[in-house]
Amino acid sequence: MLRSSMLSFSVVVGLSFSWARPALAQDPSVSLGSLECEAIREQKALVDTQQSILARNSAYAVNLTDVIAAGFMPAACPDGSRVRVSGSQQVGGCHFTYGLVSVVNSPQTGDFSFETVALGVKGTPSAGLELYVFRVVNRYYEYIESYMYRNGVYSDVDLDACPAE
Repeated sequence: MLRSSMLSFSVVVGLSFSWARPALAQDPSVSLGSLECEAIREQKALVDTQQSILARNSAYAVNLTDVIAAGFMPAACPDGSRVRVSGSQQVGGCHFTYGLVSVVNSPQTGDFSFETVALGVKGTPSAGLELYVFRVVNRYYEYIESYMYRNGVYSDVDLDACPAE
């Protein structure tokens, strides 16, 4: 009797979580023109640049300098200013720094992947925002995942949620 009721309870809890998780993962505060959209648009441009590099060179760029040379440059603020960065593996936009977290090029197996990050800058309205994009391409499938942390709270992000300006 107890085993039967525990099994039923487990099924109900599991189903409840599977229904609740998509609702929890949506971030209703992403709106057009918002700081989140700035990061999303720039991350999408970085992904597109990496995809064009892969098509041209049969490998992703492993450093940000090559991605910038291929045409990626996040938009500056309306007054022309940019977030200051230190090092060649980050580039500043208006409210975020952008960079490559990891790159894997394995032509022997046909596996290619990269992860990018947009980090909000301390002391600005974007502080506490982090947007990550993970892209995998291999001979069997292509996969992209994008997600955001806002002050430590996770949410899935659609890279097409914010139209280009």
